[in-house]
Amino acid sequence: MTRTITVAVLAMAVGTALGFLLCHIIAPRLYRARRLQRDGGGQREKVGVMDKVLILEAVILVAYAVADLAVFWHTGGEPSTLTACMFGVCGLENGVMGWIKTNKDKAAEAAKTNGSGPWTAPAEPPTEREEPPDVGI
Repeated sequence: MTRTITVAVLAMAVGTALGFLLCHIIAPRLYRARRLQRDGGGQREKVGVMDKVLILEAVILVAYAVADLAVFWHTGGEPSTLTACMFGVCGLENGVMGWIKTNKDKAAEAAKTNGSGPWTAPAEPPTEREEPPDVGI
């Protein structure tokens, strides 16, 4: 019993350390690529919260898949309930984030904004124009 608890605690600690190590390696590369992209005003684009959540989810799912394979290798059985719950929660989170993004885009379109401010209204064509002279009739 104590050996199982020790292995579980050790696996959790190693998984956490691996997750932090992967984030430490990947984050500067993502930031560097984004830093080079500049919008019209010369301001840097910020990495949004949803992008950070997606990156974190990807790291967690990869770490979970590796841990799941290790458990399967050692025990011969796969924790199917835990796997279903893990992917179910991540799928639900991604669905909610997609719903939020869609609603934000719809609201921005309805308000005629692009998320950064109002769009300039297109210029109305003049209604009072002189008729061009008939040429060649």
